[in-house]
Amino acid sequence: MIKNFAVVVFAILLHLTSIAQINHWETAVYNSDTWQYFIGNSEPPSNWMTVGFNDANWQSGKGGIGYGDEDDETIIEPTYALYLRHSFTIVDVAAIERLILQADYDDAFVAYLNGVEIARANILGNPPKFNTETFNDHEATLYQNNTLESTFLSKEEIANLLRPNENVLAISVHNRFGPASSDMTANFFLTLGINNTSTDYRPTPNWFVPPAFSSKLPIVKLTTNWTINAQTTVTGQIGIIQNESGDNSLFDMPNEYAGAVGIKYRGQSSLWFDKKNYSIEMRDEFGVDMDTSFLDFPKEEDWILHGPYADKSLMRNVLVMDLARKMGQYASRTVYVDLFINDDYQGIYVLMEKIKRDKNRVDIAKLKEIDIDGNELTGGYIFKIDKGDANWLSRYSFYQSSDKLKYQLVYPDLDKVQAAQFTYIKSYVDSFERAMANPNLNFGGKSFDEYIDLTSFAEAHLLNELGRNVDGYRLSSYFHKQKDSNGGKIKAGPVWDFNLAFRNADYCEGADTDGLIFDRLCDGGYPFWWSVLLANEQFQSIVRCRWENLRATSFQTDSIFAFMDEQVVIVTPSINQNFDKWKILGNYLWPNPLPLANTYTQEIDLLKDWLTARLDWMDNNIGGTCQMLVNTIDIEKIAPFKVVPNPASDKIQLSFDENLIPKIESVFMINTVGLRFQLAKNSNSLTFNINHLTAGIYFVEVQTDEGIYTQKMIIK
Repeated sequence: MIKNFAVVVFAILLHLTSIAQINHWETAVYNSDTWQYFIGNSEPPSNWMTVGFNDANWQSGKGGIGYGDEDDETIIEPTYALYLRHSFTIVDVAAIERLILQADYDDAFVAYLNGVEIARANILGNPPKFNTETFNDHEATLYQNNTLESTFLSKEEIANLLRPNENVLAISVHNRFGPASSDMTANFFLTLGINNTSTDYRPTPNWFVPPAFSSKLPIVKLTTNWTINAQTTVTGQIGIIQNESGDNSLFDMPNEYAGAVGIKYRGQSSLWFDKKNYSIEMRDEFGVDMDTSFLDFPKEEDWILHGPYADKSLMRNVLVMDLARKMGQYASRTVYVDLFINDDYQGIYVLMEKIKRDKNRVDIAKLKEIDIDGNELTGGYIFKIDKGDANWLSRYSFYQSSDKLKYQLVYPDLDKVQAAQFTYIKSYVDSFERAMANPNLNFGGKSFDEYIDLTSFAEAHLLNELGRNVDGYRLSSYFHKQKDSNGGKIKAGPVWDFNLAFRNADYCEGADTDGLIFDRLCDGGYPFWWSVLLANEQFQSIVRCRWENLRATSFQTDSIFAFMDEQVVIVTPSINQNFDKWKILGNYLWPNPLPLANTYTQEIDLLKDWLTARLDWMDNNIGGTCQMLVNTIDIEKIAPFKVVPNPASDKIQLSFDENLIPKIESVFMINTVGLRFQLAKNSNSLTFNINHLTAGIYFVEVQTDEGIYTQKMIIK
């Protein structure tokens, strides 16, 4: 049911459409055309399905061809198989946007276009032998006025298979029980979607219905009477189609969500791309911003429709968000969708959460107007380093640059922030920077690590370096700060905008697998304090420990590749449609590095090969030594308990030897950089929840009346 009943009227306003590029449909091959055929009680020549094969000695007859039903114009004797050929002329391959083979058969078939297999049903073999057994019976349906089975070819496939002038459709039809079968049917049609007004072929059969766009992805439809632009938000409507069956069509009414929406272009360099990115705001029937949920997202009002374009893998931002979440950070949730705007197909998009303060997004305190002093003033804030106008300038320059660091306030909104609040966060960041500029790494009675959360900065560094992100450190770099009563340190994140990372930039050595992108000083350098952090032994140790933890768990190469493979499976049903719309495979788009991939599969293979080499370099070259905690824990001391399971992800249980359970005073989880998480105090329970802890290597410390014992374990 539509989740917003008050605006259900908007669902009716969303127009239905078919494939936008197609002007009309015509049929090139009818079942009733004259076919050359060979009775398959023996094998035909191996090249029987090719254009150059001479079929002059074959019989000819009008289709359908078969026996035993009332659907045969040419009746043959019972046989194992029937081999068919029909030549047809193509006037202009470029005018054909889609090709549909429609099949009515009894009991199995394999179809070839110019010698290349394009469809099959109910049989194995490459090619099947004349007497190959079919899977089961399949009854013909055309004479019963039922729907034929259809196979669709994309624009790319058509360009590769069809040729001007003569073409051959060749089909082998196979009987379930060979000559003992009571019937056999062969009725096939080849229909073309034409992108102009030409009439080079014949009208479609009277039963033919032009196919609507269909997708395994949710379909998002935006409609507006205004010109979408980057300066102002225009009004429109949105409809989301997501059927329980997983089969979605533009003939379906929006059933996941329908309502009013505000639409605007977003991005900076991406504004130059033909495939745009969009910000959307959900609204009520009066045009007021409204929190809502759909596609399993938590409720909110602001969303991003990210259109991967130069990122031909379609998944770089999806991948980095997943990696960040597996670190234990908040990162935008993502869902692939097929997007239409005013009935024009826009391709595969990633629906994402906009970075905002919210309990389900960046979970920091909500600042109220009255929060102008004391602890209430100290959080929460979100700010970033990015392109665009600065809300305040640092007193310091970029590393090895004369340009001043520029900060932008994200939350609270600049038009809502109180003067005391703006002054506070600006002053706090300034104090942190002054500590970093001090040779003693302190300012105002606080050391640098009292201003920032080192683990979150280590994770930001690792993500930027793993992706070799040419925009890293200096652009789209977000930070947030809670109240002092809730930690109070600046944390790096959330992660954002990695579409030019992971081997997708031909400048700043972005496609190399060796070296730190930080050392490249890309396009003017980075905040100076990153260089101070990376030279600090304490920070290096945290970076190294965090990397080793991650590589033992969620950053294992197989784990990353398994996630990528899952994304490929999700988008594959719409891949041809996306790259029919945007004909970019094999073509250079700024800033793609060489070599270019000619297919989507090659694109993913290039990315995997690059990641393999990059992970290997990181393993061997990330600075620091993970020794902070390991050297202080006596893991040689034999503990009287085991941790089960190990590795674990949800719960653990302490299993004591010989059921000798001492009195437990406290149970802690300690990570490799010394952070301690108490699981229990004075508890008789031996089972503990750990699902709130980040994946990695830990030590379980059990304090008892007989002593303190420690066991090593992994949270996955």
